[in-house]
Amino acid sequence: MADDSVQATLEREEDVPVIEAGFTPISNITVVKKNGRYVGVATRRIKVGELVEKGGFVALPYRSNEPDQRAKMLANFLPVVPCSCETCKIMGPNLAVPTGNMIYCQFSQNANLDISFDNSTATFEIRSIAPIDKGDELFIDFAKLYPKNEIDQEQMFMQQFGADGMGNS
Repeated sequence: MADDSVQATLEREEDVPVIEAGFTPISNITVVKKNGRYVGVATRRIKVGELVEKGGFVALPYRSNEPDQRAKMLANFLPVVPCSCETCKIMGPNLAVPTGNMIYCQFSQNANLDISFDNSTATFEIRSIAPIDKGDELFIDFAKLYPKNEIDQEQMFMQQFGADGMGNS
């Protein structure tokens, strides 16, 4: 039996590993405790449009509008992967677990950061939309990740999947 297991493992191994271009995570966010909660603050002065953090994310099978109490609890603090498919219209977009420190950036409609997701590489980028001083608390408006109407949903689809739905403009 053990020999069969070893043989099966050997058959799954690739002769030559496939290594593709990746990315180096970047973060200008540090985490501090403020009024009893952990928050993200800038590690240095950041100019408008500058990259604040780049990292990866994993999309969870949970969606933001699910009746499952676990999903509702997670939706209170996890960002979502923007999507405009029919399922997301009803159940809401998938929740995302990001790497890095962006999880400590608080929600605000007066955000100083903007977030974008690249579904093809499972990465996200956070850029400043206002000048930020070292030690300033960092805020993201996660509401923009949810389409507000059919036109927004269509524009989001075009940005993600191109005019033909296959990634081509």
